[in-house]
Amino acid sequence: MYFLGLLILVVVIYFVISSNKSTATGGQSFLPPIPSGYQIYANNLPIAGIKYRKAEAIRFANSSNPELGLEREPNNEHDPNAIKLIGVSGSSKYFIGYIPKDLSEQIVSTGLFDSVKPRLARIYIGKNDFIDIQYQIIGPKANKKQFEGFLESQPADSLQKEYFKFFGLTVPRNLTTGQAKQTISEHKKTCKPEEIAEWEGLSNILLEFDDSDFRETYNLKKVSKSVLSEALNQLKQDGKTYSQLYDDIDDIVDRVIKLKPELEKPL
Repeated sequence: MYFLGLLILVVVIYFVISSNKSTATGGQSFLPPIPSGYQIYANNLPIAGIKYRKAEAIRFANSSNPELGLEREPNNEHDPNAIKLIGVSGSSKYFIGYIPKDLSEQIVSTGLFDSVKPRLARIYIGKNDFIDIQYQIIGPKANKKQFEGFLESQPADSLQKEYFKFFGLTVPRNLTTGQAKQTISEHKKTCKPEEIAEWEGLSNILLEFDDSDFRETYNLKKVSKSVLSEALNQLKQDGKTYSQLYDDIDDIVDRVIKLKPELEKPL
């Protein structure tokens, strides 16, 4: 009986340790129940600027009972609609990044900031402190049409048009954000995984260079689309994919500065 009890204790300790390691070195799913009267507004969302708040994001990922919250940042000089994504664990708060710019505009412009909530879906930590946090935005069912209606009247954004260009799709005249979103969603169903990976690599690069925090980290001035395109084309000719270039974004910065040295801010 003594040895049986000892064996059971060892097994319990093993599973406790394995459970604790799953958050620190692997993935863990969350998806708390959706409150009554709510539904998903936006799914599989990225966190803008998480690379520059990685230490905070990892502390949040390793915290107990992690949740997410939202905070307006109306004094943001680059985007008055900016909404910060806050990791919450008990009384501790972690600023881990921003929700996508177009989504924050949609939430603020429809007056739904006080009604929507972030819903944590998954946290994954890989090698070399790679971290991925997936989440959703949920809101009242009664306001879903109001939320989606905003998109129908807004012109398609530059990244949506870039998607059309990347895949050789015709950009319809007066294309709205809602129409573009629907077309892109349907088109992705016909794409190969490697094509989607390449698009995501390019779109992430474009988002990074459009982010002021990213440019500040590299002491870069605003980079024009033509200069960035030239840098990417040159690196692509060296045999690199967009996915590889996003993982080694320093190479793009170096090539941009080589093309236009005046884009590097003096230290």
